Amino acid sequence: MANVILEILQERRVMALLFLLLLAVGWIFLHGGPFGGGLKFGIDFSGGLRVPVLLEQSVDPVTMDDMVRTINARASAFALTEVRVRPVGDSQIYVEVAKTNKELLTDILSILSQQGVFTATVDGQTAIEGSDVLTQRIYRVTGQQLSQSGGDWAISFAVTAAGQNRFTAAARGKTDYPIYMFVDRPSDAIVVISKTDLLAQANLNSVAANTVRADEALKATQEALKLNADPVPVYTEDQLLSPDFKLTYAKDNKTKAVISSNASAELKALLNKSGYILSERSPVDMQPHYRTSRGGLTSVVVDSWEAVGLKSAPGLSSDVTQGVPSAFNAYTINGPAVGVGNARVLDADRRARETMGVLKGGALPVQISVGQVQEVQAPLGAEFLRLSLIGAVFAMACISLLVALRYRTIKVVLPIVFISVSEVIILLAIIGSFSIDLAAMAGIICAIGVSVDAQIVVTDEILKKGAHEDTQERLNKAFAIIMTNALVASVAMLPLLFAGSNLISVIGFATTTILGYIMGVAITRPAYGAIVRHLVHAPGENASPAPAKTGL
Repeated sequence: MANVILEILQERRVMALLFLLLLAVGWIFLHGGPFGGGLKFGIDFSGGLRVPVLLEQSVDPVTMDDMVRTINARASAFALTEVRVRPVGDSQIYVEVAKTNKELLTDILSILSQQGVFTATVDGQTAIEGSDVLTQRIYRVTGQQLSQSGGDWAISFAVTAAGQNRFTAAARGKTDYPIYMFVDRPSDAIVVISKTDLLAQANLNSVAANTVRADEALKATQEALKLNADPVPVYTEDQLLSPDFKLTYAKDNKTKAVISSNASAELKALLNKSGYILSERSPVDMQPHYRTSRGGLTSVVVDSWEAVGLKSAPGLSSDVTQGVPSAFNAYTINGPAVGVGNARVLDADRRARETMGVLKGGALPVQISVGQVQEVQAPLGAEFLRLSLIGAVFAMACISLLVALRYRTIKVVLPIVFISVSEVIILLAIIGSFSIDLAAMAGIICAIGVSVDAQIVVTDEILKKGAHEDTQERLNKAFAIIMTNALVASVAMLPLLFAGSNLISVIGFATTTILGYIMGVAITRPAYGAIVRHLVHAPGENASPAPAKTGL
């Protein structure tokens, strides 16, 4: 028996399973154990953090449904993370995240703070609007395409035929002009920037910043915000504070003044006195990033500027400025990240997810403001978790009993139980890195049954009487059945992932189930096949089979 166990441990598929199992257990306990932070539990189990979203005005039920759907779509950019969105009355929406995912709160607040209006302009004309974007054709740019884009992150998207025609008209004859791509470009606003912030990022191809004059940089920022329908003037702080400068009063009590949070008290008082609503941004966001221009109106172009929502400004190539709509109506937004090393990578990932979330979710029909974060208790959370664990253990016990009654040999029961427990632990480690909610827990319990079902298929094929195939041929037949079942079941789960906001609450179940099928086909089913071919043999077959590949 010892020799058989040694042979089993030398099987590479068994070694792969044991490695993943040890990695999962190590990950959980390295981060505090199952209940000490190693597994992140959802709102139902651990409570949550609530972000009240206040609507500028009361809305009808149809508009409220649109708002909830849009916010849900934006939140879905965070993949496995549990985010709940629900309306409260006709002027408020609650967005809730699990308490164990506090680091996610900053990302949620950032993506909610944007109304989500996408606009692309060329030389003061609107080239593409948010309604032109095809949400099904938005994806993250990676690899060589990302390096060619010149940014730390990039998002590709496609537009409708109407958007393509509008772009063609705006870009006609504008070779090398920048196309300014904004998310939430200021409207009915002015921008006031200090000379320090204006030139802070003026580093053109490693040329010293002082080679870019302030008047060049200011003109570049003004060109970026030029729009025939709604121009946004840009002033320096020195201009406004000059005794000779006369600042016009705000057109109405909603006109904003975008300024740095470090702006002087004197400037803020002047703007308040003139009737402007102050919109303060961080000094880093107030600093435009520049690039050189081969054409257009200026030699310096603002390439990105967070304070005004400018994500990127690629130059128009000659093949798209001939006045003929392109057969490839795809465009790319790219931009820089801040920080160095891993911090820069994480910031680039955050910015890309925010932009994807806004583009996929679309524009909100009503302006919103974000209220103070509140803590949501889960008084029955411990009980829910206890009952869920009891359910998982009970399911495993019942399945083990049925398998024992069916095969009446410990050589089959123990491997099935071991494989099923291993699969559950690995799934818990993967899903628990994000958030385990009730739906995900249901998927994990479901995975137990799916795992055992596949192993029964393998065992029955090996024990089948009257067949003329050897063990390997029978294993291949079993794995063909398992792969077909996994493929069909995974495809059946896909609508739960992509069918829209009404099914957001079951994403955890669908994701867990699909992961279970993928892991089963790739790791656990082959490992079980390798184990069982050493322990169980077809009637009349030699008890010591020669080593062979076990499926897949």
